[in-house]
Amino acid sequence: MKRKSIALIAAGISTLIFSAGALTVNTLISSKISSRIQSELPKASGVSASIPLKDAPQNLLSGSIKSAKIDIQSYSLKGSNTDSSLAIKAQNIGKMQPTIIGSLDVTATVSAATILENAEFENAQIAGNTLQISVGVGGLGKASLVPRYSNNQIYFQLESVSILGSKIPASSLPADLQSQIKSKSVRTLDVPKGLKVKSVSLSSKGLAINLRGTNIQLTKLGSAL
Repeated sequence: MKRKSIALIAAGISTLIFSAGALTVNTLISSKISSRIQSELPKASGVSASIPLKDAPQNLLSGSIKSAKIDIQSYSLKGSNTDSSLAIKAQNIGKMQPTIIGSLDVTATVSAATILENAEFENAQIAGNTLQISVGVGGLGKASLVPRYSNNQIYFQLESVSILGSKIPASSLPADLQSQIKSKSVRTLDVPKGLKVKSVSLSSKGLAINLRGTNIQLTKLGSAL
């Protein structure tokens, strides 16, 4: 019985030592990823990275990092100088420089305050997943707009109009109204080579643009984003 207790204690100590070692490795690798991001994406600020603890042995011994989540609090988007936050999911991150990322999922979010400040519509406000604006004589009507992406352009599309509680779908409204909405809101998006826009969405946090790609060189991403 005594030997069994000693064995259990020894196993527990070994597990503790391994966990502490894995945590140290993870902290070191996460720090190196953050430093690499800061170096190769110089416009980024507030960079933090995290990796799964279970991947520590593989990450230490192989030539790449299996996966990581990277958060960037502020990043000035190319062309518009608009600040956004970036949430990045990366897989197979090469340890050699220049950094090559095997699979990249990036969500850039422009804050709600910035969207409303730059909206060229009357009384714009975010309601759920739509942008609501005042329309009609005296602003009695409310139009609901949703974000869209096509041909390297992001713009808002008219979804419906409500007048005195009556909802009118966009399909029942004049076609040129849809064109006017688009022309007032359209912005060109320079998508970095190797990435594709998968979705655009609006929420209380702001406008989120999701891009994905494979075999992305980090320095080239920084010069294009």
